[in-house]
Amino acid sequence: MTKLKFYNGLREIGGTFVAVETDTTRCMFDFGFANADIIDNKVKVGDKNWAFDYVNLGILTPMDGIYDDETAAKLGVKSFNKDDKKNFFVISHMHIDHMGGLGMLDRGVPVYMSSESCTLYKHLAKMRDVEVREHENCIGIDYGKSFTIGDITVTCMQIDHDVVGACGFMITTADGNICYTGDYRFHGFHRNITEKFADDAHNCDVVITEGVTASFDDIDMLSLEEPENMGNTEELLQEYMKEKSETEKGLVVINNYNRNVERIHNLINTISKAGRKLVLEPEQADYVKAFYPEDKVNVLIRNTDNRMTSQEKEIKERENCDIDSYRISKLDFDYTPVTLKELKDNPSGYVLQQDYRHIYDLIDLKDAVALYVHADGSPLGDYDPSFKKFHMVLDKLGITHEYKGTGGHSRPYYIRHMLDTIEPKVLVPLHSFRPEQVQSLKAGKRVLPEYGQSYELSGGDLKLVE
Repeated sequence: MTKLKFYNGLREIGGTFVAVETDTTRCMFDFGFANADIIDNKVKVGDKNWAFDYVNLGILTPMDGIYDDETAAKLGVKSFNKDDKKNFFVISHMHIDHMGGLGMLDRGVPVYMSSESCTLYKHLAKMRDVEVREHENCIGIDYGKSFTIGDITVTCMQIDHDVVGACGFMITTADGNICYTGDYRFHGFHRNITEKFADDAHNCDVVITEGVTASFDDIDMLSLEEPENMGNTEELLQEYMKEKSETEKGLVVINNYNRNVERIHNLINTISKAGRKLVLEPEQADYVKAFYPEDKVNVLIRNTDNRMTSQEKEIKERENCDIDSYRISKLDFDYTPVTLKELKDNPSGYVLQQDYRHIYDLIDLKDAVALYVHADGSPLGDYDPSFKKFHMVLDKLGITHEYKGTGGHSRPYYIRHMLDTIEPKVLVPLHSFRPEQVQSLKAGKRVLPEYGQSYELSGGDLKLVE
Protein backbone atom coordinates (compact mmCIF):
# COMPACT_ATOMS: atom_id res chain seq x y z
CA MET A 1 0.00 0.00 0.00
CA THR A 2 1.26 3.48 -0.92
CA LYS A 3 0.22 6.58 1.00
CA LEU A 4 0.78 10.27 0.31
CA LYS A 5 0.91 12.44 3.42
CA PHE A 6 0.85 16.23 3.20
CA TYR A 7 2.49 18.17 6.00
CA ASN A 8 3.67 21.62 4.92
CA GLY A 9 3.72 24.17 2.12
CA LEU A 10 0.15 23.59 1.00
CA ARG A 11 -1.28 27.11 1.27
CA GLU A 12 1.93 29.10 1.50
CA ILE A 13 4.90 29.84 -0.71
CA GLY A 14 7.66 27.75 0.79
CA GLY A 15 8.20 24.79 3.04
CA THR A 16 6.79 22.04 0.81
CA PHE A 17 6.92 18.78 2.74
CA VAL A 18 5.23 15.66 1.40
CA ALA A 19 5.90 12.00 2.18
CA VAL A 20 5.34 9.02 -0.12
CA GLU A 21 5.19 5.94 2.10
CA THR A 22 5.01 2.22 1.56
CA ASP A 23 5.08 -0.44 4.27
CA THR A 24 8.89 -0.41 4.26
CA THR A 25 10.06 2.90 2.79
CA ARG A 26 9.44 6.65 3.11
CA CYS A 27 10.43 9.16 0.39
CA MET A 28 10.12 12.82 1.45
CA PHE A 29 10.33 16.15 -0.40
CA ASP A 30 11.42 18.96 -0.01
CA PHE A 31 12.97 20.19 3.28
CA GLY A 32 12.96 23.97 3.28
CA PHE A 33 11.52 26.62 5.52
CA ALA A 34 7.80 27.22 5.88
CA ASN A 35 6.58 30.35 7.66
CA ALA A 36 10.11 31.77 7.29
CA ASP A 37 9.03 35.33 8.15
CA ILE A 38 8.89 34.33 11.80
CA ILE A 39 12.67 33.82 11.84
CA ASP A 40 14.52 36.70 13.51
CA ASN A 41 18.31 36.56 13.22
CA LYS A 42 18.58 38.77 16.30
CA VAL A 43 17.25 35.91 18.43
CA LYS A 44 19.85 33.38 19.52
CA VAL A 45 19.16 29.68 18.99
CA GLY A 46 21.19 27.03 20.82
CA ASP A 47 23.35 24.83 18.58
CA LYS A 48 21.48 21.66 19.60
CA ASN A 49 18.04 23.27 19.52
CA TRP A 50 17.75 24.43 15.91
CA ALA A 51 15.47 21.64 14.71
CA PHE A 52 13.47 21.53 17.96
CA ASP A 53 12.87 25.29 17.97
CA TYR A 54 12.08 25.45 14.25
CA VAL A 55 9.54 22.62 14.52
CA ASN A 56 7.82 24.43 17.39
CA LEU A 57 7.71 27.63 15.32
CA GLY A 58 6.10 25.78 12.41
CA ILE A 59 9.13 26.25 10.17
CA LEU A 60 10.00 22.54 9.98
CA THR A 61 7.92 19.37 10.31
CA PRO A 62 7.85 16.90 13.23
CA MET A 63 8.41 13.57 11.51
CA ASP A 64 9.55 10.04 12.27
CA GLY A 65 12.86 8.89 10.88
CA ILE A 66 14.68 12.14 10.09
CA TYR A 67 16.08 13.71 13.28
CA ASP A 68 18.87 12.67 15.67
CA ASP A 69 18.06 10.75 18.85
CA GLU A 70 18.09 13.78 21.18
CA THR A 71 15.95 16.02 18.97
CA ALA A 72 13.49 13.22 18.17
CA ALA A 73 13.05 12.45 21.87
CA LYS A 74 12.21 16.10 22.58
CA LEU A 75 9.72 16.13 19.71
CA GLY A 76 8.13 12.79 20.62
CA VAL A 77 8.93 11.14 17.29
CA LYS A 78 11.15 8.23 16.21
CA SER A 79 14.73 9.17 15.37
CA PHE A 80 16.45 8.20 12.13
CA ASN A 81 18.41 5.50 13.93
CA LYS A 82 15.33 4.04 15.65
CA ASP A 83 12.84 4.03 12.81
CA ASP A 84 12.31 0.74 10.97
CA LYS A 85 11.49 2.36 7.63
CA LYS A 86 14.05 3.21 4.97
CA ASN A 87 13.86 7.01 5.07
CA PHE A 88 15.28 9.34 2.43
CA PHE A 89 14.74 12.78 0.89
CA VAL A 90 14.68 14.14 -2.63
CA ILE A 91 15.35 17.88 -3.01
CA SER A 92 14.16 19.74 -6.09
CA HIS A 93 16.49 22.76 -5.98
CA MET A 94 18.75 24.98 -3.90
CA HIS A 95 16.34 27.70 -2.76
CA ILE A 96 16.07 28.10 1.00
CA ASP A 97 12.33 27.41 1.05
CA HIS A 98 13.09 23.99 -0.45
CA MET A 99 16.39 23.00 1.19
CA GLY A 100 17.02 25.33 4.15
CA GLY A 101 16.47 22.60 6.75
CA LEU A 102 19.07 20.11 5.51
CA GLY A 103 21.57 21.04 8.22
CA MET A 104 19.04 20.01 10.88
CA LEU A 105 18.57 16.44 9.69
CA ASP A 106 20.29 13.51 11.34
CA ARG A 107 23.67 13.21 9.65
CA GLY A 108 22.83 9.73 8.34
CA VAL A 109 19.69 10.62 6.37
CA PRO A 110 20.29 10.08 2.63
CA VAL A 111 19.40 13.19 0.61
CA TYR A 112 19.17 12.89 -3.19
CA MET A 113 19.25 15.80 -5.62
CA SER A 114 20.44 16.49 -9.14
CA SER A 115 24.20 16.28 -9.66
CA GLU A 116 24.28 20.02 -10.43
CA SER A 117 22.37 20.82 -7.24
CA CYS A 118 24.81 18.65 -5.31
CA THR A 119 27.74 20.62 -6.76
CA LEU A 120 26.09 23.93 -5.87
CA TYR A 121 25.24 22.70 -2.36
CA LYS A 122 28.84 21.76 -1.68
CA HIS A 123 29.93 25.25 -2.74
CA LEU A 124 27.21 26.85 -0.61
CA ALA A 125 28.60 24.90 2.33
CA LYS A 126 32.16 25.86 1.44
CA MET A 127 31.13 29.53 1.52
CA ARG A 128 29.16 29.09 4.78
CA ASP A 129 25.97 29.89 2.91
CA VAL A 130 23.87 27.13 4.51
CA GLU A 131 21.88 26.97 7.72
CA VAL A 132 23.57 25.43 10.81
CA ARG A 133 25.97 23.08 8.99
CA GLU A 134 26.48 21.10 5.80
CA HIS A 135 24.50 17.89 5.49
CA GLU A 136 27.23 15.61 4.22
CA ASN A 137 25.12 12.63 3.12
CA CYS A 138 23.97 14.23 -0.14
CA ILE A 139 23.95 12.15 -3.32
CA GLY A 140 23.88 13.66 -6.81
CA ILE A 141 21.77 12.03 -9.53
CA ASP A 142 22.22 12.83 -13.22
CA TYR A 143 19.19 14.04 -15.12
CA GLY A 144 17.20 11.14 -16.55
CA LYS A 145 18.75 8.61 -14.18
CA SER A 146 16.88 6.58 -11.57
CA PHE A 147 17.64 5.03 -8.20
CA THR A 148 15.73 2.65 -5.94
CA ILE A 149 15.43 2.65 -2.15
CA GLY A 150 13.40 -0.23 -0.74
CA ASP A 151 10.31 -0.49 -2.94
CA ILE A 152 10.35 3.11 -4.23
CA THR A 153 12.07 4.12 -7.47
CA VAL A 154 12.84 7.77 -8.20
CA THR A 155 13.81 9.36 -11.53
CA CYS A 156 15.50 12.77 -11.63
CA MET A 157 13.90 15.04 -14.29
CA GLN A 158 15.52 18.36 -15.27
CA ILE A 159 13.36 21.49 -15.27
CA ASP A 160 14.10 25.20 -15.80
CA HIS A 161 14.01 27.51 -12.78
CA ASP A 162 16.07 30.53 -11.71
CA VAL A 163 18.67 28.41 -9.95
CA VAL A 164 21.22 25.99 -11.37
CA GLY A 165 20.40 22.31 -10.86
CA ALA A 166 16.61 22.54 -10.64
CA CYS A 167 14.70 19.31 -11.19
CA GLY A 168 11.51 17.46 -10.45
CA PHE A 169 11.05 13.78 -9.74
CA MET A 170 8.97 10.82 -10.89
CA ILE A 171 8.36 8.65 -7.83
CA THR A 172 7.17 5.14 -8.62
CA THR A 173 5.79 2.38 -6.39
CA ALA A 174 3.84 -0.79 -7.11
CA ASP A 175 0.63 1.25 -6.79
CA GLY A 176 1.38 3.97 -9.34
CA ASN A 177 3.58 6.97 -10.01
CA ILE A 178 3.73 10.51 -8.66
CA CYS A 179 5.34 13.42 -10.52
CA TYR A 180 6.64 16.25 -8.34
CA THR A 181 7.44 19.30 -10.47
CA GLY A 182 9.39 21.37 -7.96
CA ASP A 183 9.41 25.03 -9.12
CA TYR A 184 9.49 25.82 -12.84
CA ARG A 185 9.22 28.51 -15.49
CA PHE A 186 8.81 28.87 -19.25
CA HIS A 187 10.36 32.35 -19.56
CA GLY A 188 13.94 31.44 -18.66
CA PHE A 189 16.96 30.54 -20.76
CA HIS A 190 15.64 27.01 -21.40
CA ARG A 191 11.91 26.83 -22.11
CA ASN A 192 12.60 23.64 -24.06
CA ILE A 193 13.72 21.88 -20.87
CA THR A 194 10.43 22.63 -19.10
CA GLU A 195 8.48 21.57 -22.21
CA LYS A 196 10.38 18.27 -22.25
CA PHE A 197 9.63 17.75 -18.57
CA ALA A 198 5.89 18.05 -19.31
CA ASP A 199 6.16 15.66 -22.26
CA ASP A 200 8.09 13.10 -20.21
CA ALA A 201 5.53 13.26 -17.39
CA HIS A 202 2.58 12.80 -19.78
CA ASN A 203 -0.21 10.60 -18.39
CA CYS A 204 1.34 10.16 -14.95
CA ASP A 205 -1.03 9.09 -12.20
CA VAL A 206 -0.53 12.04 -9.86
CA VAL A 207 1.14 15.40 -10.48
CA ILE A 208 2.07 17.61 -7.53
CA THR A 209 2.70 21.11 -8.86
CA GLU A 210 3.65 24.51 -7.51
CA GLY A 211 1.23 27.37 -8.12
CA VAL A 212 3.06 30.47 -6.91
CA THR A 213 1.77 32.95 -9.51
CA ALA A 214 -1.84 31.90 -8.85
CA SER A 215 -1.45 33.27 -5.31
CA PHE A 216 -2.28 36.93 -5.69
CA ASP A 217 -4.80 38.14 -8.28
CA ASP A 218 -8.23 36.62 -8.91
CA ILE A 219 -7.85 34.46 -12.01
CA ASP A 220 -9.92 31.99 -13.98
CA MET A 221 -7.12 29.71 -15.12
CA LEU A 222 -9.36 27.77 -17.49
CA SER A 223 -10.18 30.88 -19.54
CA LEU A 224 -6.64 32.20 -19.89
CA GLU A 225 -5.14 32.65 -23.34
CA GLU A 226 -1.45 32.62 -24.10
CA PRO A 227 -0.05 36.14 -23.59
CA GLU A 228 1.43 37.96 -26.59
CA ASN A 229 4.78 38.17 -24.85
CA MET A 230 6.44 36.40 -21.94
CA GLY A 231 6.97 39.57 -19.89
CA ASN A 232 10.46 40.14 -18.57
CA THR A 233 12.70 37.25 -19.60
CA GLU A 234 16.32 36.38 -18.92
CA GLU A 235 17.23 37.56 -22.43
CA LEU A 236 15.48 40.91 -21.90
CA LEU A 237 17.30 41.37 -18.60
CA GLN A 238 20.61 40.89 -20.40
CA GLU A 239 19.60 43.53 -22.99
CA TYR A 240 18.51 45.91 -20.24
CA MET A 241 21.80 45.57 -18.35
CA LYS A 242 23.79 46.13 -21.55
CA GLU A 243 21.81 49.28 -22.36
CA LYS A 244 22.18 50.69 -18.82
CA SER A 245 25.88 49.87 -18.78
CA GLU A 246 26.32 51.81 -22.01
CA THR A 247 24.21 54.86 -21.10
CA GLU A 248 24.61 55.41 -17.34
CA LYS A 249 27.51 57.70 -16.40
CA GLY A 250 28.31 56.18 -13.01
CA LEU A 251 28.45 52.86 -11.21
CA VAL A 252 25.63 50.39 -11.86
CA VAL A 253 24.81 47.98 -9.02
CA ILE A 254 22.80 44.77 -9.49
CA ASN A 255 21.23 42.83 -6.62
CA ASN A 256 20.86 39.35 -8.07
CA TYR A 257 20.01 36.14 -6.23
CA ASN A 258 23.46 34.58 -6.25
CA ARG A 259 22.28 31.03 -6.93
CA ASN A 260 21.07 32.08 -10.38
CA VAL A 261 24.51 31.21 -11.68
CA GLU A 262 23.68 31.08 -15.39
CA ARG A 263 22.41 34.67 -15.32
CA ILE A 264 25.70 35.92 -13.88
CA HIS A 265 27.71 33.80 -16.32
CA ASN A 266 25.90 35.53 -19.19
CA LEU A 267 26.17 38.95 -17.56
CA ILE A 268 29.97 38.67 -17.46
CA ASN A 269 29.97 38.66 -21.26
CA THR A 270 27.09 41.15 -21.60
CA ILE A 271 28.77 43.73 -19.35
CA SER A 272 32.09 43.23 -21.13
CA LYS A 273 30.47 44.04 -24.50
CA ALA A 274 29.23 47.29 -22.96
CA GLY A 275 32.81 48.26 -22.09
CA ARG A 276 32.61 47.57 -18.35
CA LYS A 277 33.76 44.87 -15.94
CA LEU A 278 31.33 42.93 -13.76
CA VAL A 279 32.65 42.77 -10.17
CA LEU A 280 31.41 39.87 -8.07
CA GLU A 281 31.26 39.25 -4.38
CA PRO A 282 33.47 36.26 -3.44
CA GLU A 283 30.70 33.69 -2.96
CA GLN A 284 29.11 34.64 -6.29
CA ALA A 285 32.47 34.28 -8.01
CA ASP A 286 32.92 30.84 -6.45
CA TYR A 287 29.50 29.62 -7.64
CA VAL A 288 30.14 30.85 -11.18
CA LYS A 289 33.58 29.22 -11.38
CA ALA A 290 32.13 25.93 -10.12
CA PHE A 291 30.05 25.66 -13.30
CA TYR A 292 31.92 27.88 -15.74
CA PRO A 293 35.62 27.46 -14.93
CA GLU A 294 36.56 29.24 -18.17
CA ASP A 295 35.01 32.53 -16.98
CA LYS A 296 37.42 35.26 -15.94
CA VAL A 297 36.08 36.90 -12.80
CA ASN A 298 36.67 40.14 -10.94
CA VAL A 299 36.18 39.87 -7.18
CA LEU A 300 35.35 42.68 -4.77
CA ILE A 301 37.92 43.05 -2.00
CA ARG A 302 36.64 45.13 0.89
CA ASN A 303 39.81 45.04 3.00
CA THR A 304 43.42 45.04 1.85
CA ASP A 305 44.29 42.28 4.31
CA ASN A 306 41.98 39.86 2.49
CA ARG A 307 44.93 38.84 0.28
CA MET A 308 46.47 36.57 2.88
CA THR A 309 49.29 34.04 2.98
CA SER A 310 48.46 30.41 3.74
CA GLN A 311 49.64 30.86 7.30
CA GLU A 312 47.51 33.97 7.75
CA LYS A 313 44.49 32.10 6.37
CA GLU A 314 44.93 29.35 8.93
CA ILE A 315 45.20 31.89 11.75
CA LYS A 316 42.15 33.79 10.56
CA GLU A 317 40.03 30.64 10.28
CA ARG A 318 41.20 29.38 13.68
CA GLU A 319 40.26 32.75 15.20
CA ASN A 320 36.83 32.71 13.53
CA CYS A 321 37.49 35.59 11.14
CA ASP A 322 34.73 37.65 9.55
CA ILE A 323 32.75 35.90 6.84
CA ASP A 324 34.07 38.03 3.96
CA SER A 325 37.69 37.33 4.86
CA TYR A 326 36.82 33.65 5.22
CA ARG A 327 35.18 33.51 1.79
CA ILE A 328 38.06 35.28 0.10
CA SER A 329 40.42 32.77 1.69
CA LYS A 330 38.41 29.90 0.16
CA LEU A 331 38.73 31.05 -3.46
CA ASP A 332 40.96 28.48 -5.14
CA PHE A 333 41.11 30.00 -8.63
CA ASP A 334 42.69 33.00 -10.32
CA TYR A 335 40.74 36.24 -10.16
CA THR A 336 41.27 39.97 -10.51
CA PRO A 337 40.77 41.85 -7.22
CA VAL A 338 38.82 45.13 -7.33
CA THR A 339 38.57 47.41 -4.28
CA LEU A 340 35.84 49.81 -3.22
CA LYS A 341 38.29 52.64 -3.93
CA GLU A 342 38.69 51.49 -7.53
CA LEU A 343 34.90 51.49 -7.92
CA LYS A 344 34.75 55.07 -6.62
CA ASP A 345 37.67 56.25 -8.75
CA ASN A 346 36.31 54.75 -12.00
CA PRO A 347 32.57 54.17 -11.53
CA SER A 348 31.72 54.08 -15.24
CA GLY A 349 34.15 51.20 -15.72
CA TYR A 350 32.26 48.72 -13.55
CA VAL A 351 29.01 47.00 -12.68
CA LEU A 352 28.92 45.75 -9.09
CA GLN A 353 27.00 42.63 -8.04
CA GLN A 354 25.94 43.23 -4.45
CA ASP A 355 24.02 41.17 -1.93
CA TYR A 356 21.52 43.04 0.27
CA ARG A 357 23.54 42.28 3.40
CA HIS A 358 26.25 44.62 2.07
CA ILE A 359 23.92 47.51 1.27
CA TYR A 360 25.76 49.77 3.75
CA ASP A 361 28.69 49.75 1.30
CA LEU A 362 26.55 52.18 -0.66
CA ILE A 363 27.13 54.82 2.02
CA ASP A 364 30.72 55.07 0.75
CA LEU A 365 29.72 54.55 -2.88
CA LYS A 366 26.60 56.75 -3.07
CA ASP A 367 28.24 59.58 -5.00
CA ALA A 368 29.50 57.08 -7.59
CA VAL A 369 26.27 55.07 -8.04
CA ALA A 370 24.12 55.98 -11.02
CA LEU A 371 21.61 53.13 -10.80
CA TYR A 372 20.71 50.26 -8.46
CA VAL A 373 18.97 47.32 -10.17
CA HIS A 374 16.96 44.95 -8.00
CA ALA A 375 16.91 41.69 -10.00
CA ASP A 376 15.41 38.88 -7.88
CA GLY A 377 17.87 39.31 -5.02
CA SER A 378 16.95 39.62 -1.36
CA PRO A 379 14.66 41.02 -0.03
CA LEU A 380 12.33 39.35 -2.52
CA GLY A 381 9.13 41.31 -1.91
CA ASP A 382 6.99 43.36 0.45
CA TYR A 383 6.13 40.22 2.45
CA ASP A 384 9.76 40.26 3.65
CA PRO A 385 10.20 42.46 6.77
CA SER A 386 13.46 43.78 5.26
CA PHE A 387 11.80 45.01 2.09
CA LYS A 388 10.65 48.34 3.54
CA LYS A 389 14.05 48.93 5.18
CA PHE A 390 15.77 48.13 1.88
CA HIS A 391 13.89 50.94 0.10
CA MET A 392 14.33 53.30 3.03
CA VAL A 393 18.13 52.96 2.75
CA LEU A 394 18.15 53.56 -1.01
CA ASP A 395 15.87 56.58 -0.67
CA LYS A 396 17.88 57.98 2.24
CA LEU A 397 21.05 57.76 0.16
CA GLY A 398 19.33 59.29 -2.86
CA ILE A 399 20.13 56.32 -5.10
CA THR A 400 17.98 55.77 -8.19
CA HIS A 401 16.68 52.22 -8.23
CA GLU A 402 14.61 50.03 -10.51
CA TYR A 403 13.13 46.54 -10.18
CA LYS A 404 14.03 44.37 -13.16
CA GLY A 405 13.63 40.79 -11.95
CA THR A 406 12.16 38.00 -14.03
CA GLY A 407 10.80 35.80 -11.26
CA GLY A 408 11.39 32.07 -11.21
CA HIS A 409 7.81 30.87 -11.49
CA SER A 410 5.58 30.31 -14.52
CA ARG A 411 2.84 32.81 -15.27
CA PRO A 412 -0.66 31.35 -14.64
CA TYR A 413 -1.34 30.49 -18.29
CA TYR A 414 1.85 28.43 -18.44
CA ILE A 415 0.99 26.54 -15.26
CA ARG A 416 -2.15 25.39 -17.06
CA HIS A 417 -0.11 24.68 -20.20
CA MET A 418 2.15 22.43 -18.14
CA LEU A 419 -0.82 20.57 -16.66
CA ASP A 420 -2.66 20.32 -19.99
CA THR A 421 0.44 18.70 -21.49
CA ILE A 422 0.93 16.26 -18.62
CA GLU A 423 -2.79 15.25 -18.45
CA PRO A 424 -2.49 13.62 -15.02
CA LYS A 425 -5.16 11.40 -13.57
CA VAL A 426 -4.94 13.43 -10.37
CA LEU A 427 -3.81 17.06 -9.94
CA VAL A 428 -2.50 18.24 -6.55
CA PRO A 429 -1.58 21.97 -6.49
CA LEU A 430 0.34 23.39 -3.53
CA HIS A 431 3.17 25.89 -2.80
CA SER A 432 0.62 28.69 -3.31
CA PHE A 433 -1.51 31.00 -1.20
CA ARG A 434 -4.48 30.05 -3.41
CA PRO A 435 -3.97 26.54 -4.80
CA GLU A 436 -7.69 26.31 -5.60
CA GLN A 437 -7.04 28.65 -8.55
CA VAL A 438 -4.79 26.07 -10.24
CA GLN A 439 -6.89 24.05 -12.67
CA SER A 440 -6.78 22.02 -15.89
CA LEU A 441 -9.63 20.45 -17.83
CA LYS A 442 -7.22 17.72 -18.91
CA ALA A 443 -6.60 16.51 -15.37
CA GLY A 444 -8.81 13.64 -14.29
CA LYS A 445 -9.59 15.23 -10.95
CA ARG A 446 -8.14 17.73 -8.52
CA VAL A 447 -7.27 17.17 -4.87
CA LEU A 448 -6.70 20.06 -2.43
CA PRO A 449 -5.21 18.38 0.64
CA GLU A 450 -5.41 19.87 4.10
CA TYR A 451 -2.46 19.91 6.48
CA GLY A 452 -1.81 16.47 7.95
CA GLN A 453 -4.13 14.58 5.60
CA SER A 454 -3.20 11.18 4.18
CA TYR A 455 -4.26 9.70 0.85
CA GLU A 456 -3.97 6.15 -0.45
CA LEU A 457 -2.62 5.67 -3.96
CA SER A 458 -4.40 2.78 -5.65
CA GLY A 459 -4.93 2.11 -9.34
CA GLY A 460 -3.63 5.54 -10.22
CA ASP A 461 -6.18 7.27 -7.99
CA LEU A 462 -5.92 9.07 -4.66
CA LYS A 463 -8.42 8.32 -1.93
CA LEU A 464 -8.56 10.19 1.36
CA VAL A 465 -7.74 8.04 4.38
CA GLU A 466 -10.35 8.88 7.02
